[in-house]
Formats: sequence, C-alpha cells, structure tokens
Amino acid sequence: MAAREDQRHAAAALAILLCAACATPEGLRAGASEADVRSRFGRPDAEYALPDTGGKRLEYVFGPYAQRDWMIDLDRNGRVVASDQVRTMEHFFALRTGQDDQAQVRRTVGTPFQIERYTLSGLTAFLYPYRESGAWDSMMAVYFDASGHVVRVENGPDPRFLGPGRVGGDK
Repeated sequence: MAAREDQRHAAAALAILLCAACATPEGLRAGASEADVRSRFGRPDAEYALPDTGGKRLEYVFGPYAQRDWMIDLDRNGRVVASDQVRTMEHFFALRTGQDDQAQVRRTVGTPFQIERYTLSGLTAFLYPYRESGAWDSMMAVYFDASGHVVRVENGPDPRFLGPGRVGGDK
C-alpha cells in the first residue's frame, strides 16, 4: 500500500514540474514587476514601446510550433497592467486595412513566423501560425502594400501540418 502511495506522490510531483516547465503568462497578476516577468519567463522575444502610455510591451512566443504569442504590457513604472495571448482570430481581424503599418501589426500580433515577398503583386505577407478555435493548426497571412500598410488578412491551414513528411503528416 505504501508503494502505491509513493507512486501517486511521485506522479503528482512530476505533473507539477511539467506544468511549471510550460508556464505561460496566463496567470500573471497585474502589478507584478518587469523583473518578476523576466525572472519567470526569461528574455522576451521582442519589446515594443507603447507611446500612448509611456510603457512597453514584452512579447513571448510559446510552444514548439510558435502558435501562441503573449504580449505583456507594462506601465511607465515597469508594472504589469495586462497580458494577452494575441494569436487569435479576434486580434488578427482587428487589424485595420489601409491604416495599420508593419510596426503596428508587430505590436498587435507579434513577430511574424515568416515573411514572404510577392514580386508580381508587390505585396509582402507576414505569416503567423496559430490554433484556430483552439483546434485547427492554421496560418494567418497579413498582406502589406508597397507603402507597408495592411491591405488584407486571410487564413488557411498551416502547411507544416499537411501531407507526407510534414510535422503532422503521414510518414
């Protein structure tokens, strides 16, 4: 009986360790310091100035396929005021065509996974992997014109998960 109890305790301890290893800013409390954030999640993937508030935004990309991207907003005193997972349909479709430029798109939905240039059309696309509705491995494309402004946003399946030899495909 004691051996079974020890096994349950070991399994519970392992589960706690695994959860800690994949921690995300989801439970990050408002008011935490920038030092707290950095000690918990490490160096951010990118930093953005927030001119309206005098603060800054820290970007952290999570997951093996870069499908989750958290933005943590700090006020001018370096305290957390918000954290949000931004690779969602709502965030992508909030981008404003004809108004938002590449810098604004990066501040809103983060660093693109890949950048494609289409010489015939003159468009550039920022590609973002994400989990559509939490279920489908998708890729969002944000297209820019020659002036660097959003002209359209469209999604489709993430090609890394399609066909033989792909991440999620048959071998």
